[in-house]
Amino acid sequence: MTPPCLFLDEPLEPLTGRLPPKERERLREVAARLHHTNHLLWTAEDTVRGSTLDTSRVADGKRTIDRLNMDRARHTERLDEVIAAACPPCDGTVPLHTESIGSVVDRLSVSVLRLHHTRLAAGDDPGVRARLAGVETQLQEVGEALRLLAEDVSAGRRRLPQGARFKLYGTTVRTRTRPVPSSHLPRVIALGGLSECGKTTSGIFLNRDEGAARFKIGYLLTQAAARQGLAAPYVLSPQRQAELLLEELNRFADAHRDIRLITIESVHRAESIAALKEMMGELLHVVYIDASRPLRLARSGGDERALEEKDRVKTGRGADRIPADAVLDNSGSVIRLHSRLRHLAGPAVGARFKLLPPQELALPPAVREATSRLTDALSALPDDRCLAALTGSAAHGGWRQGWSDIDLLVFSEEGHGEEVKRAVEVYRAALLAQNGIHLGATLLPLAEAQARRLPNRVLAALVMLQEGAPALLAGPGLRLPVISRAEVERATPAALADVVATTRRLRHDPGRGRIRPLYKHVALICRLLLREQAVWVDGGDAVTEAQRLLPDLGSLGLPPVDEVIAAHREGVDRHRVLGAIEAAADRLLAWHRRQCAA
Repeated sequence: MTPPCLFLDEPLEPLTGRLPPKERERLREVAARLHHTNHLLWTAEDTVRGSTLDTSRVADGKRTIDRLNMDRARHTERLDEVIAAACPPCDGTVPLHTESIGSVVDRLSVSVLRLHHTRLAAGDDPGVRARLAGVETQLQEVGEALRLLAEDVSAGRRRLPQGARFKLYGTTVRTRTRPVPSSHLPRVIALGGLSECGKTTSGIFLNRDEGAARFKIGYLLTQAAARQGLAAPYVLSPQRQAELLLEELNRFADAHRDIRLITIESVHRAESIAALKEMMGELLHVVYIDASRPLRLARSGGDERALEEKDRVKTGRGADRIPADAVLDNSGSVIRLHSRLRHLAGPAVGARFKLLPPQELALPPAVREATSRLTDALSALPDDRCLAALTGSAAHGGWRQGWSDIDLLVFSEEGHGEEVKRAVEVYRAALLAQNGIHLGATLLPLAEAQARRLPNRVLAALVMLQEGAPALLAGPGLRLPVISRAEVERATPAALADVVATTRRLRHDPGRGRIRPLYKHVALICRLLLREQAVWVDGGDAVTEAQRLLPDLGSLGLPPVDEVIAAHREGVDRHRVLGAIEAAADRLLAWHRRQCAA
């Protein structure tokens, strides 16, 4: 059942009007959580009072009530923290009110619920009906008192007491043994820093782009405390808080063994995170995100008072003293932030690549010789951090004269870009001299590889190289992040959308739908559709496997590749072959459209 609405905009307007929009929205969210918790608490207490419950169900209900009371106290404290940013500074001579704003909002929430339930009961009970007017008056009085208090605080006529609840019940529970990290627990990145430094942005990025499981540290701690029947986890010792955090991380990791990274945001308590670091060791990487105060103020909406109050709360907990393994400067662009986060998620490592001399490639002798000269030129660069590899059919042995291109991938330090370009242009000219072989060269700075800011096809090529596909050159000082198949598969839908759009243009733009590009795009769509399902295939096998594995696709009716090559190179039966490829492309695009519609 949905709780009745709690209206706070009018009574709190004297204070909320002083907050920036972001903080006003945060206050509304916290107040809504508090009100919903009170609604659940009311229901739980009614349930426990049932006369038919046995003792075990009463005990379960009491644990639920304790957990909800803990949430209620936490939301009320958070409400006071947000409100504090709107309170003008005042000295000790200003009269002190008896309770905080959060406490009054909590009472107002309970009054709204009391009136709602009284009205429900009044229809069946005349005695309850007689109390209805009194309950309505009580609600009006609490609302009026809240409005007057907000006006007095905003005008500096009243100051508020400390809003923290110091509940102690349940804090004496101890575990028998100190927890240790589960064997299934992956790397954990803990993100700390002051207000508006970029913790949330960083957590969202690592969750979206790196597949990290994302948690707020407060959620982990309160969940773990609730399992132990602890009402106030923040009054526990730092060591006990760390134990609870590790227990909750272990529980999640044991239930989600496919997760390879976890992030914890809002790490503010220096002593508890230090204790957690001691227990987890290298599994926990604590990152302090730093940004200048003027920049943080601009990001917060320009309310200096609100920023100061939030910083005061965080530094009081030790946010500026957390034992950071790394300090991330977030004063630059989002691209720079994302690059550094990618490096944290998958740090670059020295990898051993399988090297294949150009003379052993399944290519024509003249092409092997030109490739050998390219390798020698790149090897002569003064920096040894260079990777060069042939990809596609030239690497896996399916290259065909007059049909296949030579696809080259090179990573090098940016300072050697001109030397690399000159060597590649010499290579391109040598290939063109061999019956017009086309070179598709991808030249990228090593920094972009280390940040994993790469196209999907390049990520896929790196996966194959790291899994044993041969490279032409890999310098001993080369350091690259380990790219997983899962990372490539996550990015495949976007790459597939681009290829599908290009294929549609090939079909409908006059003069563009030639045999070779259209056939290759059909095969590429099949390969990406399979990769999206974690099936990796190369070359012509992609079409065969797609026809076999993709539901309801059936045969595409593509001619054998030898016929396609003959039609492309020599015009043999060109009209029939092109018609068959066009029909296959249309069938594949129609199938893809139906799957998207489903």
